[in-house]
Amino acid sequence: PTKNSKTNKEVKEERKEVKIPPRTAASELKASLILIAKGVKTLQSTYIARGIRKIYWIRKHIKKSDLVDSLKKFVPKSQNQQQLLDYVNLVEEAMEVEGNDGVAKDETKSMEVEELKGATDDYEVLPEVRVFLDLLLLIFLLDNGKIKEAINIAETSMELIKSHNKRIMDLISSRVYYYYYIAHHRLGEPSIIRNKLLNMYRSACLHHDVPGQAVLQNAILANYLHYNMYGQAEMFCNVTNAIERDNNQYARYLYYTGKINAIQLHYSDAEENLSQALRKCPRSAVGFRQMTTKLLCIVQLLMGDIPERSTFFEKDLKKSLFPYFKLTQAVRDGSLQIFTDALKIHGSIFQNDGMSSLITRLRHNVIKTGLRKICISYSSISLASICEKLKYDSVEDIEYIVAKAIHDGVINATIDREKGRLMSKETLDIYSSDEPSRVFNKRINFCLKLRNEAVKAMQYPPDAHKPKREKEAEEAKEAKEAKEKKAESKEEKKKKKK
Repeated sequence: PTKNSKTNKEVKEERKEVKIPPRTAASELKASLILIAKGVKTLQSTYIARGIRKIYWIRKHIKKSDLVDSLKKFVPKSQNQQQLLDYVNLVEEAMEVEGNDGVAKDETKSMEVEELKGATDDYEVLPEVRVFLDLLLLIFLLDNGKIKEAINIAETSMELIKSHNKRIMDLISSRVYYYYYIAHHRLGEPSIIRNKLLNMYRSACLHHDVPGQAVLQNAILANYLHYNMYGQAEMFCNVTNAIERDNNQYARYLYYTGKINAIQLHYSDAEENLSQALRKCPRSAVGFRQMTTKLLCIVQLLMGDIPERSTFFEKDLKKSLFPYFKLTQAVRDGSLQIFTDALKIHGSIFQNDGMSSLITRLRHNVIKTGLRKICISYSSISLASICEKLKYDSVEDIEYIVAKAIHDGVINATIDREKGRLMSKETLDIYSSDEPSRVFNKRINFCLKLRNEAVKAMQYPPDAHKPKREKEAEEAKEAKEAKEKKAESKEEKKKKKK
């Protein structure tokens, strides 16, 4: 044990002596390019996915000088290197932050991780690397407000993708398609590229470009919804199939379909889509979670349900969901006064969120909730008193509203037209109805669907079945040899006896 303890101490000291180079944008870029080159060589998209995953960190830390160095190093002069550098030079150099990872520029150039040595020849002229660098430049220009230049880069990159038409490039090309749509959306002219997006989606389907299909599908839906073309968006959803492979894109697709269903009065389908989108989206996507939660709250209120109080007080959602919390209070209390006050105070926020058309439908739900409370409290009440309590103007209108509520099963009562009174009946026990069985069935379906999705999402390493097959083949070979040996030994024994 003493020898082992000494060796452990020595190992710890050796580990302390080894200095790991700091993480810089240049080193991360180089590592991602090596992963892409490895993925192209082995034809495994998992390496390319790992390389693309580093974009988020690179995007936050990359500088103009890093991008210029990488373009000079990896893009040949024959492939419009000078044009790309001119695009980068349009962006003014930002002020350097003191103590950036505590490393000077000269030191970072000399530092190299051992794994990256000798790998520079692999990714200098690869088309995948060129598209990846175009993607980084496209994101860099978008972040710095150079939208038209970013569109030019995206178009040249898409021409390069089209000329090569390689399936190993699909993951990178899908990102290019996404930022191409974002650039046009920021420019305020997404309708210009609608036909182009539809043609690109058609070619992606023909070439079995699954990541491209997922991104382009969402881009087309976003384009339709931007101009409130809900009918065409619904038709597009009906003739296409959802791509569930990419979790982020599938969550976005569920949000769009949920919004379409909410506008088309399919509230139960909308609630299912939106709740599923919230489960699938990452926790870091705060903006997406805010928009989805807002829409889900409105849909639940339109269905007659009250959202849980805890959803309004989550750390990242508390401030943005405050107007919707006030709206929920108005619907729960059944007070038209609180509802109209909330609309007056927060009307501009609802308009910016694109929820005003759905929120106007909530007025009937507020009245229904108020009627339900009145029926529970009073066995008999005049229609004039109902008008006063709901702060409604016309008695005739309230009579029609009450009749509609009785017809829809919202309240269990009758109207005495001669006396002008509402006579409420005894409330039935909910457990004597089919409501518990419907809720139980809904939960079972949810669990089964979740299980099926988990089975579909299971991933296995490539060629994982081969070792098992090889082992089975060896065992079969050994068994065959053993049988042959037994047969030979039996024949020898017979010969000896003869």
